[in-house]
Amino acid sequence: MSGGKPRAVASLGIVFGLGAIVTLAAWSDTATATSGVFSTGSIDLQIDGQQGNPDAYAFTAWSKAGLLPGERSSAKLPVQNTGTTPLSYTISATASSSDLAPYMVFVLKDGEPNGESGNRCSGNNLGPVTWMEKGGTLDAFDEPRTLAPGESEYVCFQIRLHPDAADTAGTSNSVEGKSVDVAFSFHATAA
Repeated sequence: MSGGKPRAVASLGIVFGLGAIVTLAAWSDTATATSGVFSTGSIDLQIDGQQGNPDAYAFTAWSKAGLLPGERSSAKLPVQNTGTTPLSYTISATASSSDLAPYMVFVLKDGEPNGESGNRCSGNNLGPVTWMEKGGTLDAFDEPRTLAPGESEYVCFQIRLHPDAADTAGTSNSVEGKSVDVAFSFHATAA
């Protein structure tokens, strides 16, 4: 058997052997990665533990009958972020179309009612000392306030009937015996 046939058979065996090695090297595997859950956060501004929307929060702790020129009235209101993300909020004040509005001066502070009968707020001004506008809307803060999730703070509301209101007594534009309603609108956005 020294002919070419055995060599051909041997060569063919080598080719089949190499083919088997290539087939064995062609094993494969796959893997998959899945993400975690994606969800949105929430902001939830509450006033004294209530939504204040769609029904307005009745801030009855802050009112005064028989206000005289120069007198003040104040009350504090807790503001909370019960959502899951930080929020920034602002407050605007809208006075009714009363002739009394231009004689009312208000300011919001970060302190507590104090002084005689709690008529003044302690602490720092959160916005300008502002005269109400008859039927107008004004910003009550210099800049938005920020609350972290679960955080709350008190805002002290103070209003004063300006002493000039006394000068109207007995005139046709007298504010004596008048009243004014003020709506404070809170607006929150994600911080």
